[in-house]
Amino acid sequence: MAFLAEGTRIGKLATASKTGAPHVAPLWFVVASDDLVFTTGRDSLKARHLRANPRAALAVDTEVFPYNFVLARGPVSIQDDAADLLTWTTAIAGRYVPPARAEEYGRIYADARELLCRLRVDHLTGARDVVA
Repeated sequence: MAFLAEGTRIGKLATASKTGAPHVAPLWFVVASDDLVFTTGRDSLKARHLRANPRAALAVDTEVFPYNFVLARGPVSIQDDAADLLTWTTAIAGRYVPPARAEEYGRIYADARELLCRLRVDHLTGARDVVA
């Protein structure tokens, strides 16, 4: 979990439709205890997949030698109209944008078209120094 929380690593979220059609998309996220918290557009393919099949996997890696990665898997809960959406979007933005702009980006993403999602990690695997 420490690896997932470090720096500005972007996750690649894998979801599947009810029939098993896969989809992978990059996303910003934060670690909150055993959860990975992210948002997605209410009408996005991610949201449609998660409503139909509420499990996902998030891959995070380093893109420099000797390469490290973590894969987190688990059920995803979705909150429509979350009361604390602005708090979470600001925290997520704070990880990826310059500090002086976190609130600005938090407000941009805290609108009615965003859903608050929590991936509860029930399986975690990874490797350090993959090609050392």
